[in-house]
Amino acid sequence: MRGDVGQEEIPVNLELLSDDNRVGMVLVLGVVLLGSALADLMEWSDFFLGSGLLGHLLMPLFLAGGALLVLRAGRRLLTPGCRPLLRVNFGGVTDIRLLSAPIRWSAIVDAHRPRGVLRYLLPGVVMQLHEDYESAGVETLWSRLIHLPCRLRGEHVLFLECGTLDHTTEQALAAIHSHLRARHKSGGRR
Repeated sequence: MRGDVGQEEIPVNLELLSDDNRVGMVLVLGVVLLGSALADLMEWSDFFLGSGLLGHLLMPLFLAGGALLVLRAGRRLLTPGCRPLLRVNFGGVTDIRLLSAPIRWSAIVDAHRPRGVLRYLLPGVVMQLHEDYESAGVETLWSRLIHLPCRLRGEHVLFLECGTLDHTTEQALAAIHSHLRARHKSGGRR
């Protein structure tokens, strides 16, 4: 039991995987774009016919964009298994979309859900980092661009987006909190 004095809580390790529903939506969008352009080329429909010059500009965009989306979604669906996007383990927190290496537990002060209306609009976790945390070498360029407004205000945070994953945002937050509690109980040795 957790209430026992002699027993320690074991931190929860999670590997959150991408959700195939998002890939399916990309495939549907690609098929609609590609299908409407191909149908017009084969004279099966008049989707672009009445648009004049705009139709001649949009049709190649629909062809290229639709083909790209179909190929990307098809490649992902033909790859067995899901792609891990977020890892919470003893080494730290790794979001492969934003980080090239894990953020160590010693750099993480706290984690919480966004406050106010953003809590319901953004399914994610905000990690509060130490003030001496250096993002160069760990965060990707994309992550530094996303977090630039916060860094300019002097806030050291990292937002982990959990909306397309197989676990809930609360499960990811609970896993992060369990590691932070274990670190504080052990005196910050990790």
